[in-house]
Amino acid sequence: MITGKKKLTEEKYTINRYKRIVFYMVMVMLLLAFLLGQCICPSERETVTEESITYTGDFFWEKADGTEEEIRIPGRYDVPAGEFLVIRSALPEDYNENTIAIRASLENVRIFIGGELRTVYDTKDTRPFGKNSASRYVFCETSGEDAGQELRIELQSFSEKYSGVVNTVYCGDKSDIWGYLFHSYFMVTMIAGFVLLAGLAVLIFSLVLGVMYKTRFDLEYLGWCMILGAVWMLGESKLRQLFVSNASILADMCFFAVMLCPVPVLFYIDSVQQGRYRKIYHVAECITCANFVICTVLQVLDIADFITTMFLSHLVIAGTFLTILITIIRDIIRGTAKKYKLPLIGIVAVIIAVILEMTEVYRAVSMSGIFVGAGLMVLLVVTLIQTMDHIHELELARQREARESLDYLTGLPMRNKGEKLITEKMQKLEGYLGFADMDNLKKINDVYGHKAGDRALRLVGAMLTECMENAVVCRLGGDEFLFYLPEVSEAEMNTRMRRLFESFEAAKNVNAETSPASLSCGLCMCRQGGSFEEYYMKADKALYHVKQNGKNSFHFYEELAEQ
Repeated sequence: MITGKKKLTEEKYTINRYKRIVFYMVMVMLLLAFLLGQCICPSERETVTEESITYTGDFFWEKADGTEEEIRIPGRYDVPAGEFLVIRSALPEDYNENTIAIRASLENVRIFIGGELRTVYDTKDTRPFGKNSASRYVFCETSGEDAGQELRIELQSFSEKYSGVVNTVYCGDKSDIWGYLFHSYFMVTMIAGFVLLAGLAVLIFSLVLGVMYKTRFDLEYLGWCMILGAVWMLGESKLRQLFVSNASILADMCFFAVMLCPVPVLFYIDSVQQGRYRKIYHVAECITCANFVICTVLQVLDIADFITTMFLSHLVIAGTFLTILITIIRDIIRGTAKKYKLPLIGIVAVIIAVILEMTEVYRAVSMSGIFVGAGLMVLLVVTLIQTMDHIHELELARQREARESLDYLTGLPMRNKGEKLITEKMQKLEGYLGFADMDNLKKINDVYGHKAGDRALRLVGAMLTECMENAVVCRLGGDEFLFYLPEVSEAEMNTRMRRLFESFEAAKNVNAETSPASLSCGLCMCRQGGSFEEYYMKADKALYHVKQNGKNSFHFYEELAEQ
């Protein structure tokens, strides 16, 4: 009958598994069909191209000496830092758009229509520190009444790198302009958001694993790498003004992320390499922190802004990666890199990605972190694979330790483990130490066999666990047990012991083979922080007293001492 039930259960499990497989196959097919349809089928939305929203009028640069020069936009022109670049254009006679827009690159912006100041962008009253306004898109409302009027744009940056920069000027419906910007930059921003959420999830997951297994995981440091990388990507996003109220603070956080990113990277590689190059990495960490402090102080004091000192951070990052590469090459030569071959793939991917991003910055082309995001994803995948292997090893070690430290018969901790747990509990809380002995084990073994003796011992363990709730219980060996019950009064201890003896008496008499068994127990009151050896001897003396006086009872050492 039991076999039939088991077989039926297995058949049900098999059916459920097949249903699950079919469901997943259907879901994957639907996802693939959706992606394929998006690629093959024509678009149903109105297409907004850059050409359709780009202002095509001629622009003239009004120079400080009063002369003018026709210029091409976008472009960069020779304007000293801190001075205004003034450009003007005449709106067409048939102009009928509702928005003029331009991207400010660390610039203050003023837009005039027909001599009237329509829009001002200057963050001097909203940014925490620094001279420049954060980069963003600046919009100016217009209408058909502005046709034929002069469009005048004034740009001012206090950074040599961005002074004189003029980006594309857009005109059209504001929703169309935003639609084009979304189409161009949303994917990068979404990747940044995904990396941020993934980094937070990885960090929380690693901390939970650390609590469970009482060890550190490489995932923790990778989580911080991903968070800093995502902050940088979001700070570089062209759409950042949409999801934060103060873009200047996010821009500063972007620079902080760049300056501090070597720290979790060094933590990660140091953990992967098991501390072999910790002293070298410690020096690199100190250099990173010094660069962070120096650049921040220079920015706060308006001596040099972050964009000016960014090359220092890039040098620190380059030096960090060069140091890591040297240690990796040394490990490869010595054969120790085999121990972290999976993370090695991800580390190389990230290094290549960061080098590409840094190169693009100096070519005045921003990839907004696409390469870094891809590199971090590769590193995440290989680190997760290694973490799963690590968890598997820890689980095997835990099971091995459990087999070695738990009594297979009663399921209680054995002597070494139990005494250690009791000592730890005794150092924190006062309570009562009990030394219990099952009487007549030899008689039960001789008359009914060792199986009956085993059942009696299991019964003792079960009763101690049940009646001594919140106690640490262990089997010392043979017929001896030890338990420690914290934070109980003498009266409550008496009650617990009477309940233990009554419960054991009722349980053992259910089976004739275990009925000869009885309990003897010696108890000792323990002070917090006291000596385990001292209280163990006292409890043993109280047990000896019970054994010498008829067994099947319990006695407190304090009563024995008074006698």
